[in-house]
Amino acid sequence: MTTMSDLSHDLVEEIIRRVSITSLGAARSTCKLWNALFKDQNFTKHSGTSSSAKEIMLIMIRGCRAHLMSLNLYDIHNRKGWIDVSVKEIGKLNQVEIIEVIHCHGLLLCVTKDHSRLLVWNPSGNIKWIHPKSNNFHTLDRFAIGYDNNNHKFKVLRFYYWSSHIEYEIFDFKSNSWRVLDVTTDWKIHRRGVSLKGNTYFIAHGRLQVEHGEFLRCFDFTRERFGPRLPLPFHSCLDDSVILSTVREEKLAVLLKRFGEYEIGIWITTNLELNEVLWSNLLKVDVELYAKPFRFPHGSFFVDEKKKVAVIFDISRETWTNYEPYMVQQGGYYTGVDLKESDRWMLMCSYAPILMHIQ
Repeated sequence: MTTMSDLSHDLVEEIIRRVSITSLGAARSTCKLWNALFKDQNFTKHSGTSSSAKEIMLIMIRGCRAHLMSLNLYDIHNRKGWIDVSVKEIGKLNQVEIIEVIHCHGLLLCVTKDHSRLLVWNPSGNIKWIHPKSNNFHTLDRFAIGYDNNNHKFKVLRFYYWSSHIEYEIFDFKSNSWRVLDVTTDWKIHRRGVSLKGNTYFIAHGRLQVEHGEFLRCFDFTRERFGPRLPLPFHSCLDDSVILSTVREEKLAVLLKRFGEYEIGIWITTNLELNEVLWSNLLKVDVELYAKPFRFPHGSFFVDEKKKVAVIFDISRETWTNYEPYMVQQGGYYTGVDLKESDRWMLMCSYAPILMHIQ
């Protein structure tokens, strides 16, 4: 009788590729051989779950629990010739109550509701708890996750502002400890960052806020330093809505909606280095004719470069507590997207599953 250990390596890899993301933990516990494969970096780096090119995977929070969602850009057009979009739930990620989730290379950094600790999670069922040096984390703390490009070891950045005081700390997975970074900045970060190729990018502004407008800053987890000021493809200030996103883990994207105006613009990078960035405009849409105004105080968006379609999550104008998705497309098309749920949805981020073992 054939057992699990008798299956070829190629067949096991193909089986795991077809396993539902939310069932990877169970697959890992099937036998000792499979559990060992999940710890093999050569296997996990090249073995992700398969997904359709027309689907974008999201992590969304509802009731302080993370849910795995699939955003589908339909190939079929509607009667007006525009692309249709749907969002459906794939599974629930059952862990402690969280209020924020940040994605980096298959890992999810989760901030617990009580700010007592951080949880790093991946779909293979592997988790890691990160505790503060003393007491709890502060409600004003900001976090980012990335990795050293020399050895692919993950790190967590923590920073917080106390009046004129700014402090930066980093948690190294290898040493399993926090240490203070000797970093001095004359600018502040006030928007959520996004991770791309091991680094995290932020929208920042000078201490005098609107003196020189907003700009891009990259935190390099290899050197553990912020890079130089990088230009955005426009001039903006704090009242404008500026949101960062990624394009399939390959490019950076930025959305601009100026305060009091109706035009939405989205740009993507054509070249992105630590010391240089070049932008190209992807689409512009005027939403003046639509009843619900866009403001995006803390929103997020996901874009399909080929179809020139963006799905934007914005605060509901009816409840002011949950997010609602809308789709915009080059040529002026704008429509709501049905989540098929009446419960409150909160923060969300894109997600690309990779079976990366947590050190």
